[in-house]
Amino acid sequence: MLESTAFSVQLAIDRHPLTVTPDTPVSVAIVLMSQVKSSCAIVVEGDKILGIFTERDVVKLTAQSGDIEIDSFTKAFSKQPISALMTPRPFILQEEHLPNLVNLLDLLRQKQIRHLPIVDPDEKLLGTITYQSIREIIQPADWMRLRRVVEVMNPKVITASPSASVLELATLMSIHRVSCVAIAQNRPSDDPMRTSERSAMPIPIGIVTERDILQLQALELNLRKLTAAEVMSSPLLLVQPTDCLWTAHQLMREYRVRRLVVADEGDAIQGIITQTSLLQGCTPIEMDAAIAALQGLVEERTTELQQANEQLRREILERQHTEAALRLSQARLAGILDSADDAIISIDETQRIQLFNQGAEKIFGYTAAEVMGQPLDLLLPENLRLQHHQYIELFCHTLEVSRTMGTRSQVFGRRKDGSQFPAEASISKLEVGSERLFTVILRDITSRVEAEEALQLQLERERVMSAMRDRIRSSLNLQEILNTTVAEVRQFLNTDRVIIYRFHPDWSGKVVVESCSTGVREILNLTILDPCFRESQAILYKKGRLKATADIYTEPISACHRNLLTQFQVKANLVVPILLNEDLQAHSEEDWVENSSGDHNQLWGLLIAHHCEGPRQWQNWETEFLRALATQVAIAIQQSTLFEQLQAANQELHRLASLDGLTQVANRRCFDEFLNHEWRREAESPLSLILCDIDYFKPYNDTYGHQAGDECLQRVAAALHQCINPKIELIARYGGEEFAAVLPNKDLKNALELAEQIRTQVAALQIPHAQSKVNPYITMSLGVATLIPTAETTPAQLIANADEALYVAKAGGRNRVVCA
Repeated sequence: MLESTAFSVQLAIDRHPLTVTPDTPVSVAIVLMSQVKSSCAIVVEGDKILGIFTERDVVKLTAQSGDIEIDSFTKAFSKQPISALMTPRPFILQEEHLPNLVNLLDLLRQKQIRHLPIVDPDEKLLGTITYQSIREIIQPADWMRLRRVVEVMNPKVITASPSASVLELATLMSIHRVSCVAIAQNRPSDDPMRTSERSAMPIPIGIVTERDILQLQALELNLRKLTAAEVMSSPLLLVQPTDCLWTAHQLMREYRVRRLVVADEGDAIQGIITQTSLLQGCTPIEMDAAIAALQGLVEERTTELQQANEQLRREILERQHTEAALRLSQARLAGILDSADDAIISIDETQRIQLFNQGAEKIFGYTAAEVMGQPLDLLLPENLRLQHHQYIELFCHTLEVSRTMGTRSQVFGRRKDGSQFPAEASISKLEVGSERLFTVILRDITSRVEAEEALQLQLERERVMSAMRDRIRSSLNLQEILNTTVAEVRQFLNTDRVIIYRFHPDWSGKVVVESCSTGVREILNLTILDPCFRESQAILYKKGRLKATADIYTEPISACHRNLLTQFQVKANLVVPILLNEDLQAHSEEDWVENSSGDHNQLWGLLIAHHCEGPRQWQNWETEFLRALATQVAIAIQQSTLFEQLQAANQELHRLASLDGLTQVANRRCFDEFLNHEWRREAESPLSLILCDIDYFKPYNDTYGHQAGDECLQRVAAALHQCINPKIELIARYGGEEFAAVLPNKDLKNALELAEQIRTQVAALQIPHAQSKVNPYITMSLGVATLIPTAETTPAQLIANADEALYVAKAGGRNRVVCA
């Protein structure tokens, strides 16, 4: 009886099952199952079946991998072949040995399987049979109307709260070996349906299935962070226990679902009914009787249909009603197109809707009955209606049969709730007699646009961060880096003001850089003392605290802090700390970031975004973006500080290398460098040199001791330094008790005057010198020489001339100035 054409079991074979090779990575198999919406993948090698991998295996793996610290589920199994996790050597059946439908269902129950591979005599894979494929070939309306949901439903329903993670749901499915988890919540206390016996019965609000787990894993989402409320199917389709199976069957077919939650009149959970239970609820005797009756009806209707078709063919041939045939074909096509996910809409020349398929109902939220005969403006945003009318009118008069819409500007649709959505569309025209019809095929691309915008936003964040890092690596100008940073952050976040605020030791602070939009009060260089900010808040910021305030007037912040923000026109703000790590001044950037919330942080300041136009709900990515930028700012500050310290150290080293340790004037090395430099620079300008020698200094040392001699040299050096202009002239210790003065751009006359001033200044010190033969006090002899540097002269010649003059001064009685 079941072997007739109408109910041949062979029709239940899916001839194009998803197949993979044994070395296919598990992650790839999961993605393929998600893309083709297959509940299993057959593992084959050559023509032989090695194993099977199903949705239930994915759920089991998800539950088992819950404690593994990985970036994503698919990455964890990206290198593991499917052969390691498949069910090996599954039960198979040759096509020629297929039993009738009743026995086939019994076989699936006995083997406890939901997927049956079908092979030829050589065991080559021909296809698969599932409960889904069986249900699609039979329409047992009669016996389904006689049975009630309560007779076949499973009263054991696994439930979870909306806040449960998807990983927890997968664990529940694996433990209880179920294909779904109902998401439920307790009945509100003010619910009029709440009674003492119903108070403990949860209300279903959604459902999560094995297929959902598979798709989430294919998208590489973090199942730890995703909650049931975010991924559950809602609103939930419910049936009551007293409903007939036909009602459940129709709901599953209409909404393309495989299970329904059973609830009583008060919406309390009573059980769950699936495609499997729908089929398993039918006894072989009932199936046999129902199918026999249906087979007779099909044969009767087939005969009638054949007769009607023959009559229709004769009428068409006789009357040549081409237009009627065309309209009939169009009506049939509309019925086929109702199964499409895209919106397919036909309009007449007056732009009134003539066709509105199920895909359009799902996308726009209207039913076909609500829009048929209505103007197309109902589905268009108000600001685009005129433009669209002009577009249709122009297309009407072209020779084109079809074209893609949106090549010049993006296409938008308008849902029943008034919301707009981006779409991609194509339009075609068809002339039926004297009537012209336009058909639009439209697809909602909201998800794609959101994904593209998210990607663009991510790229822009990475660009800003990369530019910040590049500036830090290429520039040591901290002020320039900070100014550019706040300007780019303000533009990127589209906010009114961005500042960097540096703390003083008393926890007051100063706005060191600022970027603000027109009309917003400028607060650059303003010193601010927040009376509410105490060391306790500083400790929290040192530990990496972030503070996002969406509305200063509704969120719980102190009154003094609210008043301070009001002074600066702030309605919402986002604050992240700038932390310097004292232990990582010479370490890598990666080490700095890893330890940025350690115990050795120094709270340098705050990076703050102000929104002044009104309240603003800050997004998580904005907070993380600002935190990452604060890290880069801290690195820039640390780097600049280290550079300044290095510069100071280098300057100190240079100073120490250029000074005489005893007298603190320039040493002989510095004298040589300065003289050579000025010699090269003073072309055609005079350069003078004074060599000075303390008279009878050796007897002074012998008489008063070397410590007194050192003090004498220090006092004389200080006196000499007071006589020159240190910005352009140099006093150096030439050796022992000798000093030298290099005088750029000074002629001989001025040099002699300065030498006499030096001699007088030293004499005025009145340092006692009992062993001097010219004066009871320390005196000095000086030799002066002047040359104009030329190619024929050298610095050595100038030194020799001054030395000769000094010799003459000593030979002439000392305590005098002599020029060369």
